[in-house]
Amino acid sequence: MESLFLQQIANGLIIGSIYCLMAVGLTMIFGVMKISNFAHGDFLMLGSYFAIYTTLCLTGWVGWISAMFIAAIGVGIIGFLAERWLFRPMMLRNADIDVLMLSIGLSIFIANTAHVMFGSSPKMLIDPFRSQNINLFFFSTSLIRIFSFFLSVLAIIVLQVFLTRTKTGTAIRATSQNRNASMLMGIDTGLIFGLTFVIGSAFAGLSGVLYGTIVTITPTMGGLPTLKAFAITIMGGMGSIKGAIYGGLILGVAEALGGNYISMDYKNAIGFIIIIVILLFMPEGLFGRKGR
Repeated sequence: MESLFLQQIANGLIIGSIYCLMAVGLTMIFGVMKISNFAHGDFLMLGSYFAIYTTLCLTGWVGWISAMFIAAIGVGIIGFLAERWLFRPMMLRNADIDVLMLSIGLSIFIANTAHVMFGSSPKMLIDPFRSQNINLFFFSTSLIRIFSFFLSVLAIIVLQVFLTRTKTGTAIRATSQNRNASMLMGIDTGLIFGLTFVIGSAFAGLSGVLYGTIVTITPTMGGLPTLKAFAITIMGGMGSIKGAIYGGLILGVAEALGGNYISMDYKNAIGFIIIIVILLFMPEGLFGRKGR
């Protein structure tokens, strides 16, 4: 029983680390730009397809490592174009409903375009470890999942260092806290908005590569990750990167334990049950809406 419990905890932390990547990108965009991007999961889906076609051209470890960079860069470029041509003009209208409807429409457009371009047949990413498993004390898992876990942790650490130790990162945090004061201090908020959207989109692309190692890849796969990313963001506190990290890990562990001890049928509903419970007692989320 103890071994099974630890196995589920380990599985939850591994999956939760990928959820963290999803939610960190989304919460950065919301925290700085105050945009709820419902196309975030579709950016993740595009990252998965970037990875698939990269690994078809480049095999083995070279292909898999290249896929992560290409997915992050490719989706980051798409995010840059979306922010510059779509979201920025809508933000000038100062009407939240316009931006919200734009993100929903963009999600539908990307999913349908992907269906036309890539077809509806499910695809799988090639495992560079050839499905090898590893035994670690009281639990075992695949090498690709362990690698995904450490890569997720590394990406989040690099982001935290960037936000806290660089001038650009400081400008991003300042813009998130007070947009008008940042403008008075000479910060180019337009540039910061574009950079933030690119970083958030790149994280969605990277998480798409890792998420594609645990699920089948289809043009409609972005819906559930979008809902989970929003669930994590609300759970941790809107705009809180720390909250997104803890929220992702909590959701991953809760799903792993709930799916094993309760029912797999309720696995995807567990996160929303946790949200309801947390918001009943902590309306601002675990770390508040402006926490960092």
